[in-house]
Amino acid sequence: MKNVPTYCRICEPQCALIAQVDEQLDQIIKLSPDTSHPVHKGFACHKGLNFTELHNDPDRNNHPQARTNLKSASAPEFKNISWDEAGASISEKIHAIGQDFGASALATYVGNPSAFNSTGREAARKFARALGVEYSFGSGTQDCANKFAASEAVFGTANLHPIPDFKHTRYFLSIGSNPKISHVSFVHMTNPMASLREIVARGGIVKHVNPRKIESATPTTGDVVQIKPDTDVYFLAALIHEIHQASLVDEHWIEAHADNIHSLWAFVAQYSATEVAPIIGIAAEEIVTIAREFATAEGASVHMSTGVNMGRQGTLAYWLVQMLSLITGNLGRRGGNLYSPGYFPAATVGRPKTTQPFFESTFGELRRITGSLPGNLLADYIESGLVKGLICMSGNPVLSMAGEERLQAALAKLELLVVIDIYPNATSRLADFILPATDWLERPDINSVSLGFQPEPYVQYTEAVVRPKYERKPEWWIFARLMQSLGLPSELEQPDADPMHKLNRQLEKSSLSLEQLKQSPSQTIQLPEPDPDEFFRLGVQHPQHKVACYPELIEKGTAAFERIFKELQQEKADTLKLISLRTNYMVNSWMHNLPSLKRSVALNNPLHINPEDARRLALSDGDKVSVATRYGKVVTRINYDADLRCGVVAMTHGWGHANNAQLNVARNHPGTNVNALLPTGPGSFDPLSNMSFMTGIIVEVSAA
Repeated sequence: MKNVPTYCRICEPQCALIAQVDEQLDQIIKLSPDTSHPVHKGFACHKGLNFTELHNDPDRNNHPQARTNLKSASAPEFKNISWDEAGASISEKIHAIGQDFGASALATYVGNPSAFNSTGREAARKFARALGVEYSFGSGTQDCANKFAASEAVFGTANLHPIPDFKHTRYFLSIGSNPKISHVSFVHMTNPMASLREIVARGGIVKHVNPRKIESATPTTGDVVQIKPDTDVYFLAALIHEIHQASLVDEHWIEAHADNIHSLWAFVAQYSATEVAPIIGIAAEEIVTIAREFATAEGASVHMSTGVNMGRQGTLAYWLVQMLSLITGNLGRRGGNLYSPGYFPAATVGRPKTTQPFFESTFGELRRITGSLPGNLLADYIESGLVKGLICMSGNPVLSMAGEERLQAALAKLELLVVIDIYPNATSRLADFILPATDWLERPDINSVSLGFQPEPYVQYTEAVVRPKYERKPEWWIFARLMQSLGLPSELEQPDADPMHKLNRQLEKSSLSLEQLKQSPSQTIQLPEPDPDEFFRLGVQHPQHKVACYPELIEKGTAAFERIFKELQQEKADTLKLISLRTNYMVNSWMHNLPSLKRSVALNNPLHINPEDARRLALSDGDKVSVATRYGKVVTRINYDADLRCGVVAMTHGWGHANNAQLNVARNHPGTNVNALLPTGPGSFDPLSNMSFMTGIIVEVSAA
């Protein structure tokens, strides 16, 4: 037996683990928390600790496969083929698409798990560049593209995302986040609930702004301020307005670090606490109190997450979050929000490539953000004939994006659909080829995705804990094999090829190397804590390192800001709005086949509803209901949930596995695809950032 230090790659904390391995069998016996890790110190959650279930799951993709029947068939049929056959057949189809429809007819889609794959996502970019791929899509436009767009405009780089200084803050404002369940997106930290307890224990204040009384709020971790869905942007505008009106701004800090502050004051002028209170559902007095508490705290920090990102104005909301921190002198100051470069200052390589990101397209004015087009237009690009082939890596757009039926019909029309994944899924049912990828226990890695996001910076290497089983291959190898088949330069033809070469070059910025990491305890090296001065000196990329308080991108969104506010003023009092509900027992759509996550409370995804709303609709707990929007309808059961504010209903996304006969656990608990209720196509996303509208959707609920 041997113990191998490694780490989880399911979500942001990337908890340190020890894999116990039977060397003779080359088999993992169990995963345990790494109690000797200098940062995590034994913290790990049940999803990572139970990952051996996924690793050993007999339902996984284990061999390259080719479709043997028509996509119109009721059930897909595939046969196992060799990697040589897969490469030759796929390259032949790619060449044919290029000859018949042009090079731009091939597109890519990259899903969420690839963010935690330091060699896979870079290989996907390299493949797309080599083939001249013009149309790229990804899961980022379902969860976080607004942050990259706003950061690019405000800071001059898409890679600067201020993180709370948890160790020193005295006031933490958390908006649209649920740290206990989601572990804080865009902040890579261990045990976030412990950090919240520490803030309260030292006399600080924690406020959670959310339509639900979330699990993260307890007497020792802060209170919930219940807000109406998709109105957070007006809450933020009111906070800034009240702080300015009360002359609680840090004039010296603003003068030193801000450009065009007067346009910000003009923007928030008409959004006082009194004006926005009826819209957001928070009393004006409470808005004023939060504004004054934040402005006068001895170090105040703020964080905004997917509950706001997925709304109609996530880009403007993220901009206002930065403005709130800036005007109170907390941006780039101890106890406020900091930049944590880690081993490589990624902010310096995130500058925009053009001053004019928008262009005219078949679907109106569009832009790319971090290379991606709006995911909600994928079906449109296929239906219009612009896309004829799609390479999909680590993604399941059929379940993760809006418009399941429409997207299925579009994917079925493709000349070529290649799915690279660890599991068969709703998308791969329509594939021409399925290529089996390794999981994170079968590949070496480095936690490069954490650059800029760590309150306690460290860098960790992990070797492949065991050799890949069957014919699974790491994604970098798969893309290199496809390039080789296409007659393009490939790493597989280089005897000294190193997929981690770029990572090693980045490590050199901190006088580190992979070899040093391999020789270190837990294969980890701690780095200096974030220095507040680095925020403006190293992070902000605008001239003179000043923050743009009212950039052109933001000005572009002001008309919608005013229009939506007026719409909300006219909204009926009994309107029901749908939000997404995170749980501890699944991750998006790709961990539904694990028996350990099928607890009695997580066997399905009912519609959660406040009992008062249910009684008004003459519905009882457990009733079967129809949930309808102007975009679609689903049937499910209701679950009384007094933690929701009245007027709000909630469902968990990522379900809908009824047709996936290959997943023997998931198909027995298929659930309902809530994304069938969401808008798709032109007009269904934030034009500033391509973010899909996925929360605050008006629904009608009735007995089924």
